[in-house]
Amino acid sequence: MKKILIALATTLTVIGASAQVGQAASDGTDAVKHKIDEKRADHAAKNSGPVGKAVNNVKSGYHQKRSKHSANKAKQALKNAG
Repeated sequence: MKKILIALATTLTVIGASAQVGQAASDGTDAVKHKIDEKRADHAAKNSGPVGKAVNNVKSGYHQKRSKHSANKAKQALKNAG
C-alpha cells in the first residue's frame, strides 16, 4: 500500500510539472506573437501619417507590455515546474 501511494504521488508530481512546462510554452508563444505584432506596429508607424503614427505607437506599446507580461508568466511557470 505504501509503495502504491508513493508511486501515485510521484505520478501526480510529474503530471503537474508537465502541465507547468506546457503552460510555460504557451506563454512563451504568446510573448513571441506580441513581439511580432509590436514590430509590425512600429513599422506601420514609420510609414504612415500623423494619426497613423499615433495609433500604431499605441498598438506597439500595448504589444510590448503584453509580451513582457507573457514572458514573465512563462518564467514563473518554469520556476513552479522545477
